[in-house]
Amino acid sequence: MRILLSALAILIGTEISADDLADYQSRDFATEAREALRTGDRTAAIVAALKGLPKEPDDNDLARFGDAYEVLVRAAISRSVRLDLPVMSVFEFDGTGTRLASVGLFPSHDGDQSRSGLVLWDPRNAEKVAELLPIEALTDGGWGVQAPAFSPDGRFLVQIAPPKGVAVVFDAESGAEIIRLPGHEPGTLPNTGGAAFSRDGSLLLTLGASPTVAHLWDTTDWQRVASAAFGDFTLLSPIDGGRDGVMHFIAGDVAQGNPPPVELWKIGREGATKVHRFPSEPSGLGAHWGRMATDDEDRVFAMPNGNFDLVVFERATGSELARLPASIIGQSTGIVAPSGDGVLLLSSIDGLPRRLNFDGTDALLQSSDKLAGIHGVFSLGGELIGGSPDTLDYRGSDMPRGPELYRVMMSSLPDDTRAEIAAEQVVLE
Repeated sequence: MRILLSALAILIGTEISADDLADYQSRDFATEAREALRTGDRTAAIVAALKGLPKEPDDNDLARFGDAYEVLVRAAISRSVRLDLPVMSVFEFDGTGTRLASVGLFPSHDGDQSRSGLVLWDPRNAEKVAELLPIEALTDGGWGVQAPAFSPDGRFLVQIAPPKGVAVVFDAESGAEIIRLPGHEPGTLPNTGGAAFSRDGSLLLTLGASPTVAHLWDTTDWQRVASAAFGDFTLLSPIDGGRDGVMHFIAGDVAQGNPPPVELWKIGREGATKVHRFPSEPSGLGAHWGRMATDDEDRVFAMPNGNFDLVVFERATGSELARLPASIIGQSTGIVAPSGDGVLLLSSIDGLPRRLNFDGTDALLQSSDKLAGIHGVFSLGGELIGGSPDTLDYRGSDMPRGPELYRVMMSSLPDDTRAEIAAEQVVLE
């Protein structure tokens, strides 16, 4: 390609400097690598990204050819880990890349396709840490189960267990049970509820179904500090995070119509208060979609409507900030990005991450983006597919960065592939 570009430059009477040529080649290889990653060909993405970098690059080279390095990191971290799971399972990362919780979605009376209780894993090596709760403790009928919740520091794991009438708190490192919090019996709508931690981990919000109640707990002594009761036909969904002693949740009263009216509530030690009633949506809002993620500053959250559009709201007021139609999102699970200025999508088809601006345009993944907190990610025949460009550190501490990443990726390839890269990669002069 280098010779071809130089020849074209001569034909049109222009001169391309060596630096300009290297920059052009690197961007071209980065584009090729991103396309390979989008189609699920991780090896091709790594090869193309390495071609977009000079031989034995230093930190300055990686900064200069940042597009190629960024996609090399994505390709290196994105990988597939096979877990011994039924097809229909929900996953939850702890955010540090060292623990993962999984649970089957349904009790599956006619077979074991999705019959799996709460299990704790180490996603770096697919090892099962502990089996925590059987599926019978999570649902006693045809209803699904709620996603488990990790505390921000990764110390605790919480799972609502309606048939037992409790929220069970576990040590996330060992899987040992710590305490059972009462007030979570199955009610008229047993699929409602869930759990979420405050940003600093000092508070735990659990939502029960019979009666429909929001409970706020102090995690230092696991004492209940506030509660708020709702009607028997109210769907409740917690929002992750929250600071200054205040957490938020969504309430939708099915008894008032279909689709039900949906409200934003806040709760603190002094009690619960309604913040906002959302305008009516013909297709309804996702008040029953489980826990909702927020950004790192707890400013925004996203909620789907019945048409599978993703609507972004301001957390403090409930006002709508953006709406991304289903035609753009496709078959993906979506959350707001940690930066609060876009959304992250994980495709249910190819398991690849994607970032969108609030106007629906595609954007490059940022170093702070992570897939932790995406709820309801389905396994594909037991495969857990995921990754992150940097912070999640999906493979734990075994994945280097900088020049060492280049060396590790090159050494992982066969000799003929390394020779191909050496023949085509950018050259510094």
